[in-house]
Amino acid sequence: MANPSLEGNLRRYQLIVGSTSALFWIPTGFLFFIDEFGLGAALRLGAIYYLAVVVFEVPSGWFSDRIGRVPTLRFVALFWMGAFCALGLAEHFAVAALGQVLMAIGYAFLSGTDVTFHFDSLEALGHESEFERREALIRRNGMLVRAVSVIAGGAMGMVSLRLPYAAGFVAAAFLGVVTLGLKEPPRHAERGSFGADLSAVVRLFRIRLLGWILVYVVSEIILQHLASEFAGPYLAEVLGEELTDIDRAPLLTGVLAAAVALIGAIFVRSAPGLRDRLGLVGALTAVALLPTVTVTTMALFTSGWVVGLLSLRNVQIGIAGVLIPAAVGQRVAQHQRATFLSFTSLGGRLAYGAVLLSLSSTAGFAGTLEWAAVIAVVSFAVVAGSALALRE
Repeated sequence: MANPSLEGNLRRYQLIVGSTSALFWIPTGFLFFIDEFGLGAALRLGAIYYLAVVVFEVPSGWFSDRIGRVPTLRFVALFWMGAFCALGLAEHFAVAALGQVLMAIGYAFLSGTDVTFHFDSLEALGHESEFERREALIRRNGMLVRAVSVIAGGAMGMVSLRLPYAAGFVAAAFLGVVTLGLKEPPRHAERGSFGADLSAVVRLFRIRLLGWILVYVVSEIILQHLASEFAGPYLAEVLGEELTDIDRAPLLTGVLAAAVALIGAIFVRSAPGLRDRLGLVGALTAVALLPTVTVTTMALFTSGWVVGLLSLRNVQIGIAGVLIPAAVGQRVAQHQRATFLSFTSLGGRLAYGAVLLSLSSTAGFAGTLEWAAVIAVVSFAVVAGSALALRE
């Protein structure tokens, strides 16, 4: 049955993905932290971000399931506007840490809410079978937006490493305006206590496939962020630039991030077909190999040809970002979907926060990369080993 308000959700969802994909600061953020506070402090700021997400990840998922998708998305915009103000003006570690915490809260509220908002809206219209196709197309367009934004952010970084945060503020404000026109999808859940709801979601992990998805997402977050976090300083090393005196690295990091987004956009629409050929577990395991090889190669070689591997790291993000929400939407009740996805993200953020803290004590960038490679190989081994034990 046609419902103009919910059909409007589908149009506005494309704008939501576009605005949340405008990552102007990605090529320059880590370089900015190194330039202002040093490598060790930059790693600690990264750890603060991921550990802050841990605190808010599950409560934000429960908030989305119980209070609503639309209010949750509005909070995302508000937190990000505050985060970009703090980061753009930060001259002291504490202010940068505040910006990281606000950014983390925003991502915690976004995590699981955007895709479940899309799925719920389609479900209310009776079109949930179209989710994978629609989500893949919208994510592809989002990656095109990312490609443009990161090149722009890299160019801004050559003028000032703070400028990309100003552009991020504009994107967050635009997100806030878009959310004002959203309609909450119909809800079909009895309200329970926070503890009872969480216990019910935790029990879902006893289902073997859903338990494996938890293991996979934890490993995916570690692998993806190891491959992306060190792209900027790695390029500086390839260019022969000091991490405290960079010149071309911001723009080239932006160009690399754009290539990453464009390649991801090419592959993301193949997600349904890859699942048909390899199965859900096989497809997800296959794409997890790409960031593993990338991080390992970065540790072994400092060379321009490795940049080609770095450009493939978004393939896993794109394909997993379509297949996992679809699998969860089909197997998990509406009032548990965002909380379930938040639990998986929680595990990954907690694990990666611990990884960053451990890496912050290593001596020099080369030593950091060596340990990162070890962690990447172990993470993939966990995914592949658990996949072999699983029968879809």
